[in-house]
Amino acid sequence: MWMASSLALTACGGADVEAASSGDATVAEQSQSAVADRRIIVYLTPSQQLYGVKDGKSTLIAERASAPSVSPDGSQVVFSKLPSSWNVGEPVKSAELHLYKASNGKTERLTAGHDDQSPSWTPDGKSILFQSKLRSGLASFWRVKPNGKNLEQVTNRSTSLATDPAYVPAPVSNTPVQWGPNQRRIIVYLSPQTTTTTEVRVMKLDAQDNVTSAYSLGQGTSPAWTEEGNVRFQREVNGQLVDVEVSVQ
Repeated sequence: MWMASSLALTACGGADVEAASSGDATVAEQSQSAVADRRIIVYLTPSQQLYGVKDGKSTLIAERASAPSVSPDGSQVVFSKLPSSWNVGEPVKSAELHLYKASNGKTERLTAGHDDQSPSWTPDGKSILFQSKLRSGLASFWRVKPNGKNLEQVTNRSTSLATDPAYVPAPVSNTPVQWGPNQRRIIVYLSPQTTTTTEVRVMKLDAQDNVTSAYSLGQGTSPAWTEEGNVRFQREVNGQLVDVEVSVQ
């Protein structure tokens, strides 16, 4: 989720957001990434500490974490927990998915033993999509239920990748996915095309979160959905960055 911290703390309004803003004035200044809605607020500090805010007070959730993602109903946050010994700027060799519940303030582990990163809730809140390379040897998307069950590989499952509709080149590390508007089961992410360029790709999933198609929109950076369901991104043309908008059906 791409969102400025100050926007995340005020966009949804409500007593919780107002309490956080007045009770901890340094939240917006400290955080590099934050997500919020009317019932839950979490934020990351520059040192990647994950905090939850309740009744104007901050509580440490994880000493090292990344990519917090709030559930559609705003009651839970899934995040990638990094080893306490990890320092900002180092490659991530180990990461586990954890779930933080606003109702009781408790954290539960969903996955272990691999490099599970960049979690994102499906629009219906029934599954969590995330990225891992160690699980299969090829950077791929996986999904798991919020209770830690039904772990399944979503992309790159076939041994014949050239003919697999769910074959997806490795995404750039920690590239967040963006679900399309109106609950459309389409996500956008970046995938390395060469050592110096990236491409914008779109992946469409069915109601069971299985991939039905995956294709490239060409070279580009900074992709984002428009309200109309198009994808807007930037592309370098003759040494200049230009805005490109592509219709996605």
